Amino acid sequence: MKADLLVALAFAVAGIVMIMWANSFSLRYNAWTTRLRERNPNFNPPPTPEWRVRNTKIMTVLFRVVGIVFIFRGLITILPILTASQHH
Repeated sequence: MKADLLVALAFAVAGIVMIMWANSFSLRYNAWTTRLRERNPNFNPPPTPEWRVRNTKIMTVLFRVVGIVFIFRGLITILPILTASQHH
């Protein structure tokens, strides 16, 4: 029971962190993928500056969506635990 609560809280906190730092995460992720593409141009060419900006916006939205999913997953797990403890 306590382990479930701890996991649910961890998901909720991770979701909040992902929403708050989505832009920073997306900048770091895109910098990493650009370096990877520059080292291996045959795999996938590096993005143009326009696409780099677009990729950052896309990844920011994706990190925020994943953060929302994590928060909802945490809440869905926490709410039955809290309501069950109030009935006893």
